[in-house]
Amino acid sequence: MRLGAIALLCGMLLFHNLAEVPDRHWAWALPGVLALGYYVPCLRLPAWGLAGFLWALWRSEPLLLSQLPLELEAADLRVTGWVASIPLKQQRSTRFLLTVATLQQGDDAISFQGQLRLNWYDPSPPLQIGDYWELTVRLRRPHGPANPGGFDQEQWLYSTGVAALGQVRAHPPARLLQPAARYPLDRFRQRLAAGFARLLPDSPYVGILTALAIGDQQGIPQRQWDIFTRTGTGHLISVSGLHVGLVAGLVFGLIRRSWGWLPAPAQRWPVSKVAALLALLAAGVYSLLSGLSLPTQRSWVMLAVALLALFAQRAVVPSRILAMALVAVLIGDPTAPLSYGFWLSFGAVAAIFYAVSGRRLQAPLREWLDLQLAITLALLPLTLLLFHQIPLLSPLANLVAIPWTTVTVVPLTLAAALAGGISSTLEGWLLQLAALTLDWLWRFLVWLGTLPWALIYWPAPPLWTLIFALPGLLWLLAPRGLPARWLGGVLLLPLLFPPTLEPAPGEVWFTLLDVDQGLAAVVRTARHVLIYDTGPRRGGLDAGRQVLAPYLRQEGIRQVDTLILSQADNAHLGGARSLLEQFKPLLVLTPSTQEIPVEGAEPCQAWREWTWDEVRFQVLHPPAGNTFGGADHSCVLLVSGKQRVLLPGAIGAPVATVLAQNYGAGLAAEILVAPRHELPPAFIAAVKPRYVLFAGDRPKPAAAYRDSGTVILDTASGGSISFRPRNGELQPELYRQQRRRYWQLPAEEP
Repeated sequence: MRLGAIALLCGMLLFHNLAEVPDRHWAWALPGVLALGYYVPCLRLPAWGLAGFLWALWRSEPLLLSQLPLELEAADLRVTGWVASIPLKQQRSTRFLLTVATLQQGDDAISFQGQLRLNWYDPSPPLQIGDYWELTVRLRRPHGPANPGGFDQEQWLYSTGVAALGQVRAHPPARLLQPAARYPLDRFRQRLAAGFARLLPDSPYVGILTALAIGDQQGIPQRQWDIFTRTGTGHLISVSGLHVGLVAGLVFGLIRRSWGWLPAPAQRWPVSKVAALLALLAAGVYSLLSGLSLPTQRSWVMLAVALLALFAQRAVVPSRILAMALVAVLIGDPTAPLSYGFWLSFGAVAAIFYAVSGRRLQAPLREWLDLQLAITLALLPLTLLLFHQIPLLSPLANLVAIPWTTVTVVPLTLAAALAGGISSTLEGWLLQLAALTLDWLWRFLVWLGTLPWALIYWPAPPLWTLIFALPGLLWLLAPRGLPARWLGGVLLLPLLFPPTLEPAPGEVWFTLLDVDQGLAAVVRTARHVLIYDTGPRRGGLDAGRQVLAPYLRQEGIRQVDTLILSQADNAHLGGARSLLEQFKPLLVLTPSTQEIPVEGAEPCQAWREWTWDEVRFQVLHPPAGNTFGGADHSCVLLVSGKQRVLLPGAIGAPVATVLAQNYGAGLAAEILVAPRHELPPAFIAAVKPRYVLFAGDRPKPAAAYRDSGTVILDTASGGSISFRPRNGELQPELYRQQRRRYWQLPAEEP
């Protein structure tokens, strides 16, 4: 069973790493594969793996069929459907999921199934889960930045069943067709969340308490997430084994103590069996109430196996419980392995089972501390691969936070949720008490999180390091008495100190990052790093936090030498604040320190130049005392090494003409990051670019470059574009092509 569960997972992982989906008729072979595995024991393990592949193939069909046709993007469509999530009220809009019933363009019905993720800009009416609406929407296919180290939004949207993104249009007006038409349990969850917000209007912890009660984490602000991340305590607000087990334990203990008060039933039904069934029922209700996230599903399945084994008076090995939970989750949702939470959840439980097996009991505090250290070490490969960080103080934070939340915050929060149906006064009193106890814990976590060494960032290791790291962890965390356990730490060294590549002297490594409709580029030499612009900060995207910082950390870059903010436009400097906070560049250059007020910034002016590692950097524009304004004020940078890169910002035709006249052939560069508007032929002829790159989608002026025989690339279709010369050859690396997956639709050609 245990090896079979791992084989099932491997089969699904193989499917999810495909660039194209095989013929779905192969899925009909699944019953034969299962029969073969059952009747031929020697083929059982391969059958598990093939069954996982075929099951994922079969279950992928509805998700892929719901993808939005390209020709319907940006068209006004009429949709009817049910509000399917707790609406999130933002500054200027309300965001929610809509389960589609019908979709039409004019009088033509469109075959479509799945969910839409919509924004309804103010003024928007109050939305309730389950309401049946008719809306006019403008949709687009799921698309997000594609960069090394960054969050894969397209993968996340696919795994959550979101078929398209869009916004509600004002005309024709929306119509509420039927209130409260679906999702009664989710409507109850929404009422609980609204009650919490009403009773704690000024509390900074209402989002955390809501997450503990119903699993909705939308109300937790980013600053609180940062503290959870730095202290490694984010699992506390994800309804998982800690919370589900607490509910089951409380009900189990209550039944055992009170069952004797009912003599007749107590003589007929054994207390242990009744307590097990009622505890399982209570845990199931709480799991449904919390939204059935992946950790919740895993926790409830494991609890069900254990309690049913107690009911049947049979012993069950913990590892077998974990394997059964893994199989149940994978069968229920084959896209589960695409979620970070899946790996962290099962990894943490596996670490706990391994850490406590075969151990002799010691002092409780020592046992608890050893367990926290074991979990932190066991999850180290995942935290490095997924987040490129090591929370050093996680054991200490969890040593305090887990028992504190278990004894105080969670019971009080759940009691408040139960009291809501009895007395709002009692509910408010319990919530205030829960918020008070959480405040004491929060002060401790903030203190830990603000320590400079609470969290360290580390380069992302290659996958091959797991070949050594996983056996090393098993050896290192083995029970005391196993000889030379320290050798397990030696096997972790490739994970902790992975080989890193750097440019040779004179080489230029250039990356144009995918930051939607904005600009952010990274220039590397042998020992220095320059960043040219930081992308936008709008909507849910902060390019400095979500794109640049993860990319730099994955590459093992800890210091930025120079940051150039080419112009005072959000598309170019929106992410600057986050980057400045996290990396503190040694030098910041801006065309105007008045328009871009960054502390310590210096003017970016023509004739400024410097050399790093045999690579020359020249600022060509703007001149000192210039009278240019707006985009024509952009910093123009030429990087000259074994490869030449020209970054002209967003200059217009007049400035480009002057540069062509002043520098002529001195503008020549193999790589040109072109502005979105047309440049004069004289400038293009002077640069003679081999590659022309566009940040965002490819604009119409791109056709002007075809006459020069250049290769035109854009980040909208290719993701981040990198140039790392190999053997003197300059070839682009398109991240979206390298990481192509079957759920990604091909981009539109211009």
